Amino acid sequence: MPRAALPLALALAALPISLAEVAGGEACPTVTTQPGFDLDSFISKRWYIQQQMSVLYLPASQNFCVYAEYTKLAKPTLWGYSIQVHNYAQSADGTVHDSKKIICAKGADTQDPAKLEVGLCALPIIGGITVGPYWVLAYNEAEGYALVSGGQPTAQSSGGCRTGSGVNGAGLWIFTRAQERNKALVQKVRGIASSKGFDLSVLNDVNQTHCPSARSFEITV
Repeated sequence: MPRAALPLALALAALPISLAEVAGGEACPTVTTQPGFDLDSFISKRWYIQQQMSVLYLPASQNFCVYAEYTKLAKPTLWGYSIQVHNYAQSADGTVHDSKKIICAKGADTQDPAKLEVGLCALPIIGGITVGPYWVLAYNEAEGYALVSGGQPTAQSSGGCRTGSGVNGAGLWIFTRAQERNKALVQKVRGIASSKGFDLSVLNDVNQTHCPSARSFEITV
């Protein structure tokens, strides 16, 4: 669930971390995105995160009741964003972490609709600084799952390859349409991630039990 609410100063401070993690990643296999990706279908309903990698803006302490929603805007913003992103998470004590309306997204590659970039709506788009990659690597609406990465993994580890863990170019997520965990489905998506060369040890479970029944975030355009 890329980019929760994050002050600009923190985002810029994290940039050296992201860049440092890119170094030495030449041996990581190039990952492919979902063929024939349908963005409208993908953003049509809420996604519940079942497993995710800890990143600077979303630590493991917030792995409770996490979901993401996306709404296509009636017209692009001043900076060219076309999608409103709404991220929600909780801490163990029930503290809410809600991005509200500060995060936006847009297509990043006219030849590949499964590659998007995400950033703070109020900031101009500067690749690698104010926006980061959001790639849908696998998606099946009928089965209700998606595998999302913060771009190409570049850091090698003993278990495979990882993205960075800072702000941009960071993260790995397993999405499902259903909030209740389907262990077999999660295992299937983990297998897809493994086949693409990802280090699965970075994935932590998200607790989706005893969550508030929240209505979809309403966006006024």
